Amino acid sequence: MLKRTLGPAMVGLIAGIDNLGASLAFAALLFPGALSAGLGMGVGVLLLSGVILALVIALRSSNPNTIAMVQETSIAILASSIVGVTATMTTSSSDQRIATVFAVLGTSTVLTGACFWLFGTLRLGGLVRFLPYPVVAGFLAGSGWLLIEGAAVMLSGSHQASALFSTLADPLALAKILPAGLFAVALLLALRRSANPLIAPLVMVGAGGVFYALLAAGDVSTDQARAWSWLPTTPADGTIALPSPVWVVQNADWRAVLATTPAMASAVVLSMIGLLLNSSGLELSSGRDLDANAELRSSGLANLLSGLIGGTSGFVGLGMTLLADKLGVHGRAAGMATACVLAIGLLCAPLLAALMPTFLAAGLMIFLGLELLLEWLVASRHQLPRREWLVVAAILLAIMLVGFLAGLALGLAISVVMFVYTYSRLPVVRMVATGTELRSSVDRSTAALQRLNSQGQRIHVLQLQGYLFFGTVERVVSEVRERLQTISERPLQFLLLDLRAVSGADSAATAGFLKICTMADAEGVTVIFSHLSPDLRLAVERAGLAFASHSGCQLAPDIDHALEACEEALLQDDASAGSTSEVLRHLEGALGPHPRLPDLVAAMDKLTLPPGADLIRAGESADDIYVLGHGRVKVQITLPNGRPLRLRTMTSGAVVGEIALYLGGKRTADVVVETPSTIFRLGRGRLEHLEKTDSELALLFHRLLAVTLSEKLVLANRLIQLAQN
Repeated sequence: MLKRTLGPAMVGLIAGIDNLGASLAFAALLFPGALSAGLGMGVGVLLLSGVILALVIALRSSNPNTIAMVQETSIAILASSIVGVTATMTTSSSDQRIATVFAVLGTSTVLTGACFWLFGTLRLGGLVRFLPYPVVAGFLAGSGWLLIEGAAVMLSGSHQASALFSTLADPLALAKILPAGLFAVALLLALRRSANPLIAPLVMVGAGGVFYALLAAGDVSTDQARAWSWLPTTPADGTIALPSPVWVVQNADWRAVLATTPAMASAVVLSMIGLLLNSSGLELSSGRDLDANAELRSSGLANLLSGLIGGTSGFVGLGMTLLADKLGVHGRAAGMATACVLAIGLLCAPLLAALMPTFLAAGLMIFLGLELLLEWLVASRHQLPRREWLVVAAILLAIMLVGFLAGLALGLAISVVMFVYTYSRLPVVRMVATGTELRSSVDRSTAALQRLNSQGQRIHVLQLQGYLFFGTVERVVSEVRERLQTISERPLQFLLLDLRAVSGADSAATAGFLKICTMADAEGVTVIFSHLSPDLRLAVERAGLAFASHSGCQLAPDIDHALEACEEALLQDDASAGSTSEVLRHLEGALGPHPRLPDLVAAMDKLTLPPGADLIRAGESADDIYVLGHGRVKVQITLPNGRPLRLRTMTSGAVVGEIALYLGGKRTADVVVETPSTIFRLGRGRLEHLEKTDSELALLFHRLLAVTLSEKLVLANRLIQLAQN
């Protein structure tokens, strides 16, 4: 029993002290100088926020030993904005300024909680990961700078961090500036040398003890220390002071609150990213899968409750949760113990606020800022490519020189530019082919295939993919321009644009299509669009391309029909292609002149079939092979819904059923006559008889089948080669 309670109590004590010290420092950051009258309430609210966050997330998290912490990133962003807006409230009373601070904190936290809960409920937690990593790193590094800048405001007692330099000549000011810097460096070095979780609390308590020991040795009273700004000016009356939500709503300057909207929005986004990063880190370290959307929902509820009291946002603390894992603490006791420690601290919040040395609070802010800078600026230099790291540095520099809003604007601009640049580098042209390499599903005679092989360069096919926009469509235009300008012995006649893999297009893309049609029309080239969606067709027609009246730009339902139309156009003046001559002409084209070809034709049965007749039915035995003398047939299957689906088309000279004859089994598709056709049939029995009685004639027929299969294999190999390119 003792072992089961000692571990959670130890983790809760460590996490509680860490949270307690951070809350005191954060309150000092949020209520510097003229706002120091609200420091006691600020400490109380931050500690109560810590209690709510730790308790609610401990009870509802999908990871039982999760320990939630108040997070510094959002406070860094909000503190900078709060200092700016309260400085403009020159005619407002102290109560109005303090209420405005709590209104900004509460509104930001409520928005954070609402977004957490909404994204978790809609299972959209992965969307925030679309923000480019260098931009996130730049914001987090900028948050580190804002913490250091806030510490400078705290130490100078002015709204301007630059005022710190003018106080360096003052020995009293220097007596708090130097200890703050030394404390930050000492804490940083101590934590670099040891990962013991007790290091930070011990260094903080030790630094505070040394401070009060020096006051006693120098016979300096606490009142005198407050007069010199070494201690906060808030009275140590020992009573808990928490602002009433009604008082905050009535006294806050809501115009000033509205002015911090960009900072609040940034705090929401960075909090969500921080939560997901910590959850991912916890998954990797613990080896357990976490439900990111469940974490968003539980953290959303906790932040909503915290925001209603004017508190700050928070979520799972990676370091403290991993500490609980290392100490073998499992279950929700560690988070609940953390809430208990913070609740005890809440009872004496004003006293703690009054006794927190200024240098200690400022030094802790400097330490947290340095940690963020070292992690997201220095360490990322070795993790990111130079170009991406320069983005991090640029955002940080903008925040340092101009302010957080400038850094935010730059970050958003860089996000857009990086998206456009990255997406525009993706291959938008999926495949480039000619009519020699890419054929329709129409089986033709050997003579027709030979003509298409020689004339196929007249057909140029571009298969496009992805989303076409101003960053990618110019590459398509350049590809077309280059082909139109290429001098070839076979001038281009058809340009096929296959849009099957295109997900969408913007107005620049539709203008690009119009430009392509104009260039092609000038060269006498016909452009055929296949798989053009209704929405994209409407956009193209709105851009000025009228398919109905423009013969040079045509539409095809798919690439197969487009290729078929181009091939028919190339073959229409060829006497051997599609002629009605006897099958002997086609056999001579496939096998060359041979004295036994007439005997081969005589060995086959001649069929004359009308359109719609069934040549082959699915499920029949594969006992016959057919040669088309003239006409046209189609190969089709019947879908479960009863709709026929065309697989191939065969024209004069094509051989039908040779694969099934060799492999045996049943027919797998129907073959239906499309136009009046003359077809020659040779049955399996007749072929076997020829093999026994007339081997020369049987061998001639097998040669015909071998040539047919070889031609199909060549076309299949070309398709494979195209897919590999």
